[in-house]
Amino acid sequence: MIEDLVRLRQELADSACRGALLVSGEKSASEQLCADLLPDLEGEVLLIGSYPLADLQPAQRKTVLGRECQTLIWNLHSQPDINTLAASAGCLCRGGLLLILAPEPDDWVDSFSLADGSPSLFWQHILSELEQWPYLAQYSLEAGFLAQEMPFPALAAESDLPTADQVAAMHRVGRVLHGHRRRPLVIRADRGRGKSTLLGLSAAEFLLEDRGDIVITAPRKEAAATALQHAAQRLGTSGETLSSGSSSLRFMPPDRLLDELPEARMVLVDEAAAIPPALLEKIVRHYARVVFASTVHGYEGSGRGFDIRFTETLNALTPQWQSVELQEPVRWSEGDPLEALINRLFLLDAAAPEPAPAIKADQCEVVLLDKLHLLNDNTLLREVFGLLVVAHYQTTPSDLHHLLDSLATSVWVLRSPAGRVCAAALVIEEGGLPAESFDAVLQGERRLQGHLLPQSLVYHCGLSEGLELRCARISRIAVLAEYRRRGLGQRLLQAIEHFASAEGLDYVGSSFAADTTVTGFWLQQDYLPLRLGVRRDPCSGSHALLVAKPFTERASNALTPLYNRFGRHFCLQLRETYQALDAALALILLNQSVSSESLGKDEWRDVQRFVSGEIAFEHAYPSLFRYLQSGPLSQLPEGEDTELIISRVLQAQGWTQLARRCALTGRREVEHRLRQGYRLFLSLEQGQTSDHE
Repeated sequence: MIEDLVRLRQELADSACRGALLVSGEKSASEQLCADLLPDLEGEVLLIGSYPLADLQPAQRKTVLGRECQTLIWNLHSQPDINTLAASAGCLCRGGLLLILAPEPDDWVDSFSLADGSPSLFWQHILSELEQWPYLAQYSLEAGFLAQEMPFPALAAESDLPTADQVAAMHRVGRVLHGHRRRPLVIRADRGRGKSTLLGLSAAEFLLEDRGDIVITAPRKEAAATALQHAAQRLGTSGETLSSGSSSLRFMPPDRLLDELPEARMVLVDEAAAIPPALLEKIVRHYARVVFASTVHGYEGSGRGFDIRFTETLNALTPQWQSVELQEPVRWSEGDPLEALINRLFLLDAAAPEPAPAIKADQCEVVLLDKLHLLNDNTLLREVFGLLVVAHYQTTPSDLHHLLDSLATSVWVLRSPAGRVCAAALVIEEGGLPAESFDAVLQGERRLQGHLLPQSLVYHCGLSEGLELRCARISRIAVLAEYRRRGLGQRLLQAIEHFASAEGLDYVGSSFAADTTVTGFWLQQDYLPLRLGVRRDPCSGSHALLVAKPFTERASNALTPLYNRFGRHFCLQLRETYQALDAALALILLNQSVSSESLGKDEWRDVQRFVSGEIAFEHAYPSLFRYLQSGPLSQLPEGEDTELIISRVLQAQGWTQLARRCALTGRREVEHRLRQGYRLFLSLEQGQTSDHE
C-alpha cells in the first residue's frame, strides 16, 4: 500500500494535478489502515469526519475555509457533515491527494440507509459519480490497488502570486476607490481563485494610503477571515480592527452595517451571493464606493442567483457598474480534474434550465417527481437543483442530501409542453404528532426535528392543536426568472394545495425570509400571516414570516384567531420589536390586518387639525397612532408618504434619520410630508365612505 501511495503521489506531483484514492473495505479495518499511514503522509493533513483517526482530530466546518493541506481524508464511514465535505475540497493544494474511506461499493446500499431501511439516494449519487470519474484510483482491502483508468493530464506548474488575474482585479478595485463615485465593481470567481485574498491585499494597500476607513462585510465573519488575514499580514498588525494612520479596516455583518451606517470610504462585500439582494441594494444606495465579490459555484450561496437577481438592481441604480472575473486558480492548476469531480458530486455547477419558448401557466403540466427517477435522470436532477439554487440566496450541498433522502420531502415541478422544468418546489409533510409533547415543546424543553411549523405554532404562538394538525410546508418554491409574474408559481402552488387537501392535510404553510416581493406573493394567494420572527437572521438580515392556509374546519378554527392576534399586535410591535423593519414590508402586513378598533371624534379632530397645521406632531401623536390602529382604510395607499408615516408614527424613527433617508433638509420637511400623507388618508376615507353610502 505504501509503495502504491508513493507512486500515486509522485504522479500527481509530476502532473501538477490533484487526485483521489478510494479506500474500500470494512469500517474498522480501513480506518486502522489509514491511521497506520498517517506518519508517512507529508505536509498538512486534514480529516473530515465525526471522530478522530488515531491522534488526528476532525476539522470543523467553520475552521475549514481558508486552510490548505496536501492530504485530505474523507471518512465516509463516520457519516460526516455534507457541507464540510464540500468545503474541504477547496483546501487541497496542487499535487494533493483526496483519500476517501468508504465501504466496498456493493455494500453502500446497506451502509448508507435511511430511517425506514431504504437506501440513501444521495450516497448512491456520490458512488455513481466516483465510479464514472476516470481519474479515480482505488484500493480494496480485499483486492488491493487499482490504478486510475486514465493518466493524469499534464498541467501547468505553480504560478507566481499574485496572479495576473489578481493584479488586474486589484487595479479595478483601485479605480473604485480613486475614480468616479457610484461605479461599483463586481468580482466573480470560482472557488480557489483567490478573490478573498485579493480583497484583503487591496484593503491593505488602500489603508497604507490613509484615504479613509474601509468596512468589509460577509454573511458570516468566517467568510471574511481570509481577506482579513491577508490584510493583517500585509500591514504587519492584528486585531479586530486593522489600522494604518487614521484609517481603519473592520468587519461588520450586513444587518449591523445597515443599522449603524458607519462612515466608510469604501465597502467590500465578500460572498455577496449569500446575502439577500434587498440588503445588497441598501448597501449600493447608501455607499458610493462598493466592491462585491461573488463565488460562482460556492458553499455560501449561488453566484448565478446573484447574477440574475442583483444585476437588474445594479443596472437601475448604478448603470455604470463594472465587473471582472478571476479565471486562474491559485491553489491548484487550470483544468484540474478533481475540481470537476467535486462540482459533480455536490452539483455545485448545477445550472437552471434554459427557458423554453413563451408559455402560459395553463399549458404547463404539474408533476410530483419520483425520487428514484430523479436520481437516474442526471439532467433532470441538475435542472431541478439548479433552479432551486438560483432562486435562493443560500443553498448548501446538504440541501441536495435533503432533497434526495428526506422521507418527508416531496419534489414538485412545473413542466412546459416541451418537457422543460419551469418551476419547482420542495414540500415537507409535518405535524400529526401526539398532543402529549405539547407542554415540553411549549416550555422549550423539546425541539421537534423536521417539524418547523408545528414547533413554531406551539412554542411561539401557544397553539394547543399545533402538534396534531397535519400540514404541507413548502420549504422552497422557485420559478425561472424569465417566467416570473406569469402565474406559474401560483399554478404550482394550487396543485400542491389540491394534493394536500385530497390527502386530508389540515393546512399548507411556509416560513421564509420576508421581503416585499416574496411576502406579496404568499398573501396574494390568500395565505394568512401568523407570526413574524422577532429577531432578524444575521445572514439574511430579514425576519422570518410564517404563513398558512387552512383547508379543514379544525385548522381554520385554530389558525384564524392567530391571524387576528397578529393583526392586533403587529401595529404595536412596530415601535419596539420591528422598529427597523422595511416600511414597505410593514405596509403590506398592515394592509392584511383586521382591526376592530374605533376612533373617537376628538381623536379624528386631532388628525384633521394636524393636517391643517393647527397643532404640532407631538400634540397629535396619540391620535395619529390611533388613526392607523383603527384601520380607517381597507388598504393604505402605497407610496413614500405612507412609508414615512409608518416609519415615524408607528416605528418612532427619529427626524434626523428620516430626513437623511428621504433626502430632506430636516424635521420641517419631514413633518410636511406627514401632513401630506394624512391628508391623502382622510381624502380616501371620505371617498370610501361615499362609496358605501
